[in-house]
Amino acid sequence: MPAEKIVIVANFLQGCVPLLSLVAYLPQWKKIVANRSSRDISMTSWLVWLLSSAIAIFYAVIQYKITGKGTTLIFSSVLALVFVFITVCLIALYRNGDRTGA
Repeated sequence: MPAEKIVIVANFLQGCVPLLSLVAYLPQWKKIVANRSSRDISMTSWLVWLLSSAIAIFYAVIQYKITGKGTTLIFSSVLALVFVFITVCLIALYRNGDRTGA
């Protein structure tokens, strides 16, 4: 496969990462909201994931500025950060286990 086609496939697959991630996050979000509790979920772990996602965005933007390429990496990194941020917010919102959601 010529290098150009490999890059196209790689960019497509990188663009699929947020969709696959969303499929993984949705059950977690649903469980937190349904149970109205996040007591069994580690906030520390998710804050580390948040930092990791921010670093991934930094890396993607720097690569884009240097090479002019990598918009799909920026796109997937930003969405990963958004998904982790939503998770952190849900954990904080339902931390006490008695949140009514109102």
